[in-house]
Amino acid sequence: MEKIRELSNNAVREPASSIVHIRKFLTLSIGIVVVVVGLGLAVFASIDELAPLVSFEMEQSLSRPYASALPRDEIMDEYLQVLTEKLLAVQNLPAGMQVMVHYVDSDESTAFSTVGGHIFVFRGMLEKLPHENALVMLLAHEIAHIKYRHPLKGLGKGVVASLMLSMMFGTAYSDTIDKVFHDTGLLTVLKFSQSQEILADEEGMRIYYQYYRHLNGMSDLYRVIEDNQPQIMLGSSYPGIQSDISARRQNIKQHHVKERLDDQTAVTLFPPSIKARFHPQHEP
Repeated sequence: MEKIRELSNNAVREPASSIVHIRKFLTLSIGIVVVVVGLGLAVFASIDELAPLVSFEMEQSLSRPYASALPRDEIMDEYLQVLTEKLLAVQNLPAGMQVMVHYVDSDESTAFSTVGGHIFVFRGMLEKLPHENALVMLLAHEIAHIKYRHPLKGLGKGVVASLMLSMMFGTAYSDTIDKVFHDTGLLTVLKFSQSQEILADEEGMRIYYQYYRHLNGMSDLYRVIEDNQPQIMLGSSYPGIQSDISARRQNIKQHHVKERLDDQTAVTLFPPSIKARFHPQHEP
């Protein structure tokens, strides 16, 4: 009888013990989910502050397949890269940050920066610039976007939050991020805010001044953009360049006054061999 009672008690204890273990498992699982969701929401809410913590190497890994597939114009790419390197020499970028410039033989009047430190300059934009100084200001502006990680932030909070969480948990970026890039394209998902454009303008002016020691010719870039803005806004697939240029140009004029611009300082024209690349009628 005693043995029967003992067996009966053991039979009762075993299900009870299983229930306790199940409860502990469920509690732990719910706790993990809450922590992960909470962490995700915190990252999402603070994305502008946290985005620079994403390693630049991860940015480069995102852009590498696209950049390597681009057609190359060795003469124009080298010319643009040499100008960019001169600007980088007076601009201290964070360690490990690199900038690569690509010439795009297209009528579209645009230029933009994207993730991984890549800048794209279109023939349509170069054709409208009156001199090399305006091009230098354009490059300085795009370098500033890269410095402040604006292309990364321009991917959208969801993508950047996924990158942050992937980095935190030591995993590769997710299939979702990969799908975003393949479905929409690396170059068309970016969007810069008006405040980011103004910050890039001001930092670009600083780089420009450090390089030339004057600001003459710098505002010609903004005159070209403003004069062609209807065409740029309607014909461009790249929303990063679409902003209120009139407000930005007014900000530029204020800097002219502050710097006591010397309007007599000469600007540098494009080398004839380079101008012939995007203006065939100017063959040397």
